[in-house]
Amino acid sequence: MSYTDVDSFKSFGTNFQNCVLQGALIDRDFFEKSFEVLKEEYFTSEAHKTVWLEIRKLFNKYSAPPTYDTLKTEISQYPEGELKESTINVLLDIETKVNRQEIEYAKDKSLEFCRNQSMKGAILQSVDLLKEGKFEEIQKTIEDSLKISTEQDMGHDYFDSFKSRQQVHVRSCIPTGFPLLDQSTVLDGGLAHGELGVVMAPTGGGKSFMLVNFGYGALAAGKNVVHYTFELSETHVGNRYDSRITSIPTKELRSRMGEAETHLANFNGGQLFIKEYPPKVATINTIKFHMGRLLSNGFSPDLIIIDYGDLMKSRRGYDQKRFELESIFEDLRALSMEMKLPIWTATQSNRDGFNDDVITIDKVGEAINKAMVVDFFGTFSQRKFHVGKNRMGQANINFNIDMDPARSYIELNDDMPTTGGFSINEKVNNMLNGQDKIRSLYRDFKEG
Repeated sequence: MSYTDVDSFKSFGTNFQNCVLQGALIDRDFFEKSFEVLKEEYFTSEAHKTVWLEIRKLFNKYSAPPTYDTLKTEISQYPEGELKESTINVLLDIETKVNRQEIEYAKDKSLEFCRNQSMKGAILQSVDLLKEGKFEEIQKTIEDSLKISTEQDMGHDYFDSFKSRQQVHVRSCIPTGFPLLDQSTVLDGGLAHGELGVVMAPTGGGKSFMLVNFGYGALAAGKNVVHYTFELSETHVGNRYDSRITSIPTKELRSRMGEAETHLANFNGGQLFIKEYPPKVATINTIKFHMGRLLSNGFSPDLIIIDYGDLMKSRRGYDQKRFELESIFEDLRALSMEMKLPIWTATQSNRDGFNDDVITIDKVGEAINKAMVVDFFGTFSQRKFHVGKNRMGQANINFNIDMDPARSYIELNDDMPTTGGFSINEKVNNMLNGQDKIRSLYRDFKEG
């Protein structure tokens, strides 16, 4: 190999790309790993692109990588011209110039090659975006270019994994701090990693108070929390946590500072970071960037609180607000799965729910599809907390709610939550009474 050839090989040039194609033809496992990752645009010549496309086409048709002879037969049918000639020359090279060591090296470096070429494409695409001032799209384009993976996980083998399913508790939960929500029939311990929970209330209905209480519940359990606020200042939110932890009204914190400091010093809980962004400025990418900074500085959150989703900015432009809101909540759901963390956020009800004793899920403001992507959707008025959607347990149940805004304190009570106007005990008794009536009628019929 000449100096030029060596240089070309190391820089992912022609010789390297030849070895990648050779590896795909002689190693089925490597080919299958590369099938979706290795794109034709990553190759620098039309001839190499053509060979790769032909390999993929024939694999799709026959479920196996083709032989050199099959490839040559296919390409021989091309119209005469420069592309046909250069493609045949590439085939001759990869057929005759075989170096096993170089092929193995190219296979090992193929993912790096894909990322390198993807990044080049992203940079070129960003030039036009830069001219238009679309900085968030540039960020997303570059981030996406780095997500290339040859992950071959086939998923969950159902029948082979019964024992492991029973031995491992798959939901690692962060408690809400509300016993009625954390009970086994509702959230079964709280919100788990990769799950998105949403609470809804009217304007001024206490959404931020509820999120602070969720944060407090996690802190009290020794979990670390990062709380993003888009409406209130960091200081304001901090004061609410002060009040919730110390049980001292917010307006009295300054005059009772010594007492408050003692409470905080004795609080045996997790760590809390509060981060403020103006409304309609922060996107999912903003959150991810800040999370990266926290992690690099040694802070590892167990729970993310976002106050609140409606006030975020979509990273995609939409003409209609409902599409924008739907995309935000879809992104939040994706973020919870990507970060493997639970996320609590809030949304606003429409005007129809303002005076309702029990606010139902259909009163969601602007975009009903916000509720479709979440794992838990609760609504609350001044009197009732309503579980509208719950993938973890019971739904369509109501709890009485007591709120003390002065202390940022919210309590859910009523040991027997109501469903459709009846307590659970009442429903059971009604069912039993109904069965007794049926038995009595049956006895009368037989004796009659």
